Amino acid sequence: MTRVDARGLGCPQPLLMALEALKKEKGQLTIVVDSESALESIERALRREKRAVQVTRSGEEVSIAIGPTTA
Repeated sequence: MTRVDARGLGCPQPLLMALEALKKEKGQLTIVVDSESALESIERALRREKRAVQVTRSGEEVSIAIGPTTA
């Protein structure tokens, strides 16, 4: 599993990092962000690609676990 730390970065950097990691990663991927705007933009992009997503919050940190595409 690959983990991408995008905390402290402004948009669109977390989204670009997530999309780049998705091109390389065949298994599960986790993106860690600390802003709602980053979370929203990543979730939007993943919905368009029909990816399985699980969001976990811990304080200000948000982990976005990305699985394979769904049917």
